[in-house]
Amino acid sequence: MEGFNPGNVVVMRVPKNFLFYLSLHENCSQRHLIMAKDLAPLELEVSCDPEITLLRKMVHSVICETHKMKAFVRLEPLDSYALYGYLKPKHKIGAYVCDHFARRNPGTLIILGNSRESWISLYSGGKIQHDHSDGLPQILDILKSGTESRNDTESGNGSENFEKIWKVYYASQYSSERRNLRLFQIRMPERYLKSAGAGLELNQCDASLYDFIQE
Repeated sequence: MEGFNPGNVVVMRVPKNFLFYLSLHENCSQRHLIMAKDLAPLELEVSCDPEITLLRKMVHSVICETHKMKAFVRLEPLDSYALYGYLKPKHKIGAYVCDHFARRNPGTLIILGNSRESWISLYSGGKIQHDHSDGLPQILDILKSGTESRNDTESGNGSENFEKIWKVYYASQYSSERRNLRLFQIRMPERYLKSAGAGLELNQCDASLYDFIQE
């Protein structure tokens, strides 16, 4: 194309809905939102103003943690109707991440949380329902007590098959020849792994991600 100069192209890292991500930052205040509401994504991307630079860093921090949590959270089956996993995010992204997994698993109850709080989402009929509740152990106890009368053999088989699927997946991703601890630690910081409860199998020897980091 005549006159096209690749050197003038700006690669945008700030999304159009950056206000949404900004609102999820742990330190976001009304002042931050008022300051950002009249900014265009490009302004937030390229500005050198210290306050706008701070807003950009806040948006990127939330986006980064959201991406990591979606990648690291491991869902486990609860009977045949629910999946649950550990999640303890730094920012206020619990409901957003839970909704993400609910949309990926229509008709299945998704429960994410930790000892202090939990998020519950269900995507059905094109609509998302969600709730914010007590700690994950309490919610799981309530749900389990309501399903004790279900067929234990059927439930056990489902859980066993789910674990086999995970082990096959991790075995397929693992290769000692490609092991690069430095790159692994850059791409998968330990604080994100802990936030997602990622003590997961990496290979057929049942090594965990924590073992991999600490070698």
